[in-house]
Amino acid sequence: MRAYDAGPGRQAENAVQNSETVTETHQGKGRDIRPEWNDDETKWDLTGKSSLKNLNVKVFPPDLGLTGKNANYMQFSTFIMRGGVGSSTSDINFEGPHEFICLPIPSGIGATYEQGWDQTETNLVQSAVQMGVETAMNKGSTITSAADQISAQMKSAAGSGKAILGTVGKMIMGEGAAQRASGRATFSNTYITYTGPAFRDFTYTFNLKPLAQSDSDTVQTIIQFFKVNSAPRQLAGNLMRIYELPKLFGISYHGRNGPMKHMNKIAKCALTNVGVVYGGDNFSVFSENSAPVQVDLTLQFKEVQLLAESDMKDGY
Repeated sequence: MRAYDAGPGRQAENAVQNSETVTETHQGKGRDIRPEWNDDETKWDLTGKSSLKNLNVKVFPPDLGLTGKNANYMQFSTFIMRGGVGSSTSDINFEGPHEFICLPIPSGIGATYEQGWDQTETNLVQSAVQMGVETAMNKGSTITSAADQISAQMKSAAGSGKAILGTVGKMIMGEGAAQRASGRATFSNTYITYTGPAFRDFTYTFNLKPLAQSDSDTVQTIIQFFKVNSAPRQLAGNLMRIYELPKLFGISYHGRNGPMKHMNKIAKCALTNVGVVYGGDNFSVFSENSAPVQVDLTLQFKEVQLLAESDMKDGY
């Protein structure tokens, strides 16, 4: 496959040539190992000694990134995870990019930023212990005085003893019976605890409508690209199954002038689901080659790197 002189092909070439620079800027210690083509142009050379000759780029439709109608597009590139300990953007090393697919930007794209906050309940004893520990730590007390503080907090929380009776009654008789018997309603303290950032999910649906035989072949190649790279390679399968990890994907938004700086960046992603619907609303094919006149491709991705405050400031 040839590298295009302009549009997606040129930007894919820039992505390969600048992969180490981009990583140093946005991903801390985690780095991308930049591959090069061997002289025979059949495989990648990680030594960086040979010159870049061809890029494996597939574009649909053919005028993507070159005309006003299809000026904006998404670029998908494949990477191989090469170790690292941790889950932040600075902890994982990747080899790539290797192959590129460029498709029109679909409608409804965006990003969600979820932070984990859970509700936790503490009973009377736990609350008293917590209050005593906090008081002792704030005053710099010794272990003995800290125990005295905890004891005092438990007595304060118990009050005249009705609080404890109410709690024990709930345990023995149930909440409703305990309230009727004591005339009081007792509740455990409730706290919100932070559980960390969540991995972001991205879903894209593309309506691919080939107009010629070459377009149908390109669509088939694109579908195969996502199916194959999302699947693991089986290394063993007798006593136990051993798989090589599937490829990961780089995702970016582009216009005629390069990456869209006002759109969110996306860290490396795993492709978790590939959905393909053939033929459109009323199944139809071309008479010449029986290829479907429309293919709807749905891709679901999950980021494999957790984002922190520094990543948000960096545009993710």
